[in-house]
Amino acid sequence: MQSKKQGEEGKMKHVKQKLKWFVTGAVVCIGILSCKSVTVNAAAAEYGLLVGNSSGHYTYYDLNGGKTTQRIEKSSGKVMVPVKKVSSYMSVLSYEYNWEQNKAAIKNKKNGKKIVLTKNSQYAYMYASKNAKVKKVKLSAKSYISSGSGALMADVKVFRYVFPKAAGYSFISTGDSEGKKKISQAYYNSPNLKSIIVYNPYKAVTSLPKADTVSFKSANELSSIVRLTIPEGYSLAQIADLTVKKGVCQSTKAFIKAANAVMPSSYWFLKDVKKTSARCFYLEGYLYPSTYEFYRNTAPEDVLAKILKNTGNQLTKAQEARAKELGYTLDQVLAIASIIEKEVSISTEQANVSSVLHNRLSSSEKLQCDATINYVEHYIKPYITGNKDRYNVYYNTYKCKALPSGPICNPGKKAIQAALYPNNTNYLFFCSSKKGKYYYSETYKEHQAIWEEIKNGLK
Repeated sequence: MQSKKQGEEGKMKHVKQKLKWFVTGAVVCIGILSCKSVTVNAAAAEYGLLVGNSSGHYTYYDLNGGKTTQRIEKSSGKVMVPVKKVSSYMSVLSYEYNWEQNKAAIKNKKNGKKIVLTKNSQYAYMYASKNAKVKKVKLSAKSYISSGSGALMADVKVFRYVFPKAAGYSFISTGDSEGKKKISQAYYNSPNLKSIIVYNPYKAVTSLPKADTVSFKSANELSSIVRLTIPEGYSLAQIADLTVKKGVCQSTKAFIKAANAVMPSSYWFLKDVKKTSARCFYLEGYLYPSTYEFYRNTAPEDVLAKILKNTGNQLTKAQEARAKELGYTLDQVLAIASIIEKEVSISTEQANVSSVLHNRLSSSEKLQCDATINYVEHYIKPYITGNKDRYNVYYNTYKCKALPSGPICNPGKKAIQAALYPNNTNYLFFCSSKKGKYYYSETYKEHQAIWEEIKNGLK
């Protein structure tokens, strides 16, 4: 059947005498002189971060300005730092995260040292040089993905493993009298300042240095929240691509892998959905179209969990019962709804098209919907390896006997409603003109006559 649906730092500045910054909603005054103090964001600051460069100058960073930023955190009594962000402050370092393996690598581009961290593991693997043998090391705490910012958090001491000298790291705390004295003498003053972390990827830290540069960004500037809208009719592959494009996830492949790894027992609406070789993407049809908020660089598993939680709120037991009345499972109804979503561009026509599909399913006719061919060609084949034609027989409704092996997109509420409540007709065929008008017929002869008129511009 021929039919198509119509298809989107504060500025860094060297300070010689005095610097004042005014931030909306609060005034933050930062002064740097040999006899002046550096005042950090008093309302939220707990940890200061000093980073040295190759010239011996230090920049002060405040990573405590808001819950949505990649902040320094405390977990199980251990101080944890956002690895990617802190790495970005040291040009000699590179950072990579492999979402498929849940591993992060910090590498010193100058000396070849590297450490590999694993999500939710207290162990890391260190390479003393480019060609050195790997050495397993135990960190003070497990690395984890922060629920507050989506950042990979690691033990504050982790960077010393890639510095030329382990003494390139120092931690000065106000919790002891000596540390408090050092911080006071260095003119870092704040009632909430707990500690100062010092990183120097070039040489040892022998004392608490003074900052030559101050970098500060407000919580709003550093906000890492992304609003992601899943349109009705998007396929799982399109959603995977969208999360990467928006900076929510880092890998389309990792997203798809995580989606196929979801356990049916985790969600009531998946209990009858079988994982078989005939079904390409297990969660196709279940990523409910809506607008979601995520942190940047969120693990695909966490993105999927949030979407599926909403799906569980949108799909109902009543819909499942209605599907049973029709002689289908909820998954089969979603497959019908997904075809309706892709074949029909006008919502008022969905119930009529639904009747065509239901009537054909009740007869000996194959569905023969062009949208299913499009799905295989554009949203399966580019995303799989091996025999790329192996899903034709399962999804191409010109070849498969009845419904495809699963939904071909993620349908919206109206399409699902139409699939559950088709109009009562005897139609077996439909088509639409370039003007967007839909035509229905009960026989193939009538259908062919209408289609010829459409092709000749008569309709």
